[in-house]
Amino acid sequence: MAREFLKPIYRDVYGDEFNQACFESRMEMQKLVYVLQEAGVTIGDYDFLWYKHGPYSQELQNDILTIFNVPNVELRYSSDASLIINRVKEVFAEKTVYSRSCWVECIASLQYLKSSRLSLDSSDEVIVDYLMKVKTHLNNRELNIHALNRLKYIMGQCV
Repeated sequence: MAREFLKPIYRDVYGDEFNQACFESRMEMQKLVYVLQEAGVTIGDYDFLWYKHGPYSQELQNDILTIFNVPNVELRYSSDASLIINRVKEVFAEKTVYSRSCWVECIASLQYLKSSRLSLDSSDEVIVDYLMKVKTHLNNRELNIHALNRLKYIMGQCV
């Protein structure tokens, strides 16, 4: 069952214990699982839709709300998964003018817009403009362009 992997993957990437009572932790979990899934690291098989704070899975939310008593496990990653997880960890840990939860929301939202909302050949400028239109609190154009480049790094694309 995927839910047993949620707390350890959160800890491995963010360096914190997951706090199910905290909205930011739950949002960060949603974005983490989404970005990992999009990059090819499967932590469950969740369907994501667009919601107020970007990509969101109700099934993942249900799992998040039931992991309180799930025992901690140590995860071992394949070399491919380890590479992607380390990239995500590096990017998500960047200090920006956005809070950590907004930073990961920005990155995950950019991926969702690129893969599910806009045409695949949309330019970076179109993607960032759309992000700023639908998420007015993510209004730092230069940082959003940087986030898009960091997303390409996570996904193993040339920048």
